[in-house]
Amino acid sequence: MAGTFNANELRKGMVYVHGGDVLLVLDYKHIKMGRTPATNRVKVKNILTGNITEKTYGSSDKVQEADVSKRTAQYLYVDGENVNFMDTDDYSQFSLPLEDLKEALGYLKEGEKVITLYLDGKPVSVEVPKSVELKVTLASDAVAGDSSSNPTKRVTLETGLEIDVPLFIKQGEVIKVNTETGEYSSRAN
Repeated sequence: MAGTFNANELRKGMVYVHGGDVLLVLDYKHIKMGRTPATNRVKVKNILTGNITEKTYGSSDKVQEADVSKRTAQYLYVDGENVNFMDTDDYSQFSLPLEDLKEALGYLKEGEKVITLYLDGKPVSVEVPKSVELKVTLASDAVAGDSSSNPTKRVTLETGLEIDVPLFIKQGEVIKVNTETGEYSSRAN
């Protein structure tokens, strides 16, 4: 097993061991209120049982790092209930449940490479990059006079993901999206 680390360092996609269970972080929220110590509330999935729960850790709590390895894989396609990938080293194919990767699919294009987390030789999750570049496939024109504070409009990206962007973004442009917040970052270079 690997070492321990502070529970406030838990982020989406991390795998750790707590109370004998191997847990995958699906979402997290760092909470600091007034003079009280900071807490980290995480939504986790037990990799072995599939159960999803929420856990809250204080600023001094420690968790054990899971013994996971990382390998590169290529995202292939979705078929009903599974998302299919191909290991880029040995060209073997594997699938992960669609339910576990629904959010991540909004940031992945077919054929794109991802980092896959392996636990005991079995793939358990994929890491989505912190930001991705996606093409705007559907965007309405800005309405004249609609310039209240920080105006935005809803667009659809090539993966089907819908996000709010500034009014100047047009259909066909490529933009950067922050995958942790799901928000527009900037135009792609």
